[in-house]
Amino acid sequence: MLRYIFALYLFVFSFQLSAIAPIKPTNLAFIAAFDHPCEVRVLDELTGYHMLQFEALNVEHTLFKVAYNANLIQSDFVAQLINRLPGVLMVQEDSKVELRATIPNDSVFSYQWHLNKIGALQAWDLTRAGTNRRGDTIVIAIVDDGLHLKHPDFKGNIWINYADTIGNNKDDDGNGYTDDHYGWNFLANNNDISDSNYYQGKHGTPVAGIIGATGNDVTGITGIMWKVKLMIVDIRDTTNMAGSNFAFQSDVIRAYSYVLHQRKLYNATMGKQGVFVTAINSSWGIDGKFAAQAPLWCAFYDTLGKYGILTAASTSNNFVNIDIAGDLPSLCQSQHLLMVNSTNDIDALAPSGYSETNIDIAAPGQGIKTTNAYTKLNIKNGLYGSFNGTSAAAPMVTGAIGLLHAYACEKMMDLIETDPIRANLLMRRFLLEGVEVIPDLVGRNSSNGRLNILKAMQVMNQFCYGTLNTEQILLNQTIVIYPNPGNGLLNLESVDEVISVQCYDATGKQLGCLLLNNSIDISLLANGVYYFKISTANATKVLSYIKQN
Repeated sequence: MLRYIFALYLFVFSFQLSAIAPIKPTNLAFIAAFDHPCEVRVLDELTGYHMLQFEALNVEHTLFKVAYNANLIQSDFVAQLINRLPGVLMVQEDSKVELRATIPNDSVFSYQWHLNKIGALQAWDLTRAGTNRRGDTIVIAIVDDGLHLKHPDFKGNIWINYADTIGNNKDDDGNGYTDDHYGWNFLANNNDISDSNYYQGKHGTPVAGIIGATGNDVTGITGIMWKVKLMIVDIRDTTNMAGSNFAFQSDVIRAYSYVLHQRKLYNATMGKQGVFVTAINSSWGIDGKFAAQAPLWCAFYDTLGKYGILTAASTSNNFVNIDIAGDLPSLCQSQHLLMVNSTNDIDALAPSGYSETNIDIAAPGQGIKTTNAYTKLNIKNGLYGSFNGTSAAAPMVTGAIGLLHAYACEKMMDLIETDPIRANLLMRRFLLEGVEVIPDLVGRNSSNGRLNILKAMQVMNQFCYGTLNTEQILLNQTIVIYPNPGNGLLNLESVDEVISVQCYDATGKQLGCLLLNNSIDISLLANGVYYFKISTANATKVLSYIKQN
């Protein structure tokens, strides 16, 4: 009788399984941690339930995924079975995770395709702060043609110089500029950073929007940095439409000096005075010029870098090899300058200059939705529009520098405070090693890639957790020539074996030069600036040299 009942039970159970079989199984799982290494076979035998599937999650075999079919066995019972196993430390449900991408509520955000392309949405999951972890307000200087204070998408994001009271006609902070409460206009030589009652310029506002239009405020677009302080430094007079709508190199140097003063003061007083300027955006330049024609301008990037300021700048909008055609500041030799060329929405090189050594990184620069100038016409027809060119690409890199500062770990913060030069070189490395390598950019910039902020943060994590070798790159001394300046007989030192050396004069003309016993001899050439393109198995580097008898 007992045998009959057992047979009937098996029949009924089999019938139930056959009835259940057509139903799509629900595969669920737990994660279990053990205090000792385990074997799948042993765990399977200990539970006595072969419908459980154990899968090791680590090489130590102390973490396991335990999958089961919820149509055949209840979750609570599975958890009890696992908890009865010897050495179990903890059991939890396994559940789906979503790849998060923070979406701001700005009304025009859906048109900003470039933000997803450069990994900004994922980077915002890690930080959206306008300060670093030690409470310093991150400031980015925009040297351009101004910004109107009333534009609705910059509320709270325009830098204010509280050390100089507006309207008292005094230079309260002693920096040489009276009432520079909102920055300075270096062409009009006044404190009107918008040039006029209704700002007529069409360049500075789009640039500023890409970097730091206020994010998640239900208004317009979002910048790469939701919160930031934008220091507006105006070098173009847009009020005179009769032909003075330009700037000189001297205006650039004065503007840079203004920004530098604030960071130097900040460093000298340990943040009690001055401004924590992390980056400068320079979306302008000169086609067809070479570094020897602007030595003071080019040298200023190293000066800014000495105090912790990186500069991102746009290269030419002409599809030319700037090594041959010339371009400034593209050919300025500074590790504190990031030169940016432009890509489109399918990651092809957009019309812009290129060089495998003197352009560093690309960023989107075609059809970029951003802020329009605050003019009477735009107030009526729309304060948002499309912006094109390397002028749109450079501010994406500038904004990325700001986000990296907001994300910086304590180890990185220590360097920023004690050794800003090395900190800058690391920031540069994070950006260049974190690029998305793009086939159309191979050989067209030194990184072969396009900006990806999330990946740059991941490279920073490698440094923060001690897995990134920094000694070789940090001081940019893998290849050196000395003495510099010199009389034309140079010593060459390289960590790796030198494969080739090419020599160029200031116009880009290639010269004949020989490498003999780790020396280069150009003593017979005239005094001036020369460039050496030195290639090893692992790197190609362009070094400038001043011959001076």
